[in-house]
Amino acid sequence: MLKKKTLKSLLVFTENQHPAPSFILIYLFTWLAWHNQVISHFFGATGDFWSRIHIAFSSLEKNQYLVVLLLTCVIFILRLAYSFLRFKSAELLNASDDDYASDKEGKDFEKNEDIAQLMTTLTAVQKQLAAAKEREKKAISERNEQVKKVLAMQVALEEARADIAILSANRQSG
Repeated sequence: MLKKKTLKSLLVFTENQHPAPSFILIYLFTWLAWHNQVISHFFGATGDFWSRIHIAFSSLEKNQYLVVLLLTCVIFILRLAYSFLRFKSAELLNASDDDYASDKEGKDFEKNEDIAQLMTTLTAVQKQLAAAKEREKKAISERNEQVKKVLAMQVALEEARADIAILSANRQSG
């Protein structure tokens, strides 16, 4: 009798099967591949559709149903064997993942230290950025103050020039 673990494994395997082409469809393709002269005679013949089909099937000397059935069964068995081996290897990898996870726990601690180091670096960079922004604001305000002083001096200079022009105009007229 099969063990419970084996039955469960087979049940999971059959539930996880991908949809495959039907047996009849694979049989037809195998039959056409095995009797390829039918296709070549069909396209090589002249006449209407039904006469071409008649010529194609009359070129078939011996229809080998059992050989084609055997090949179709072999294809299905190979497909199932491949799927089963792939399933078993995935199952073994999943079982070994538990061992890998327990070995990985020490590495997670190292990653946490790396993350803490990155966070301290990020905090330091943020402080430097804030200080740089403050220096930039201070420089901009100092520049604005200088521009205001220059504009005030320019206005005073313009007023002085205007006064001088008025005084020189009064002296020349008077």
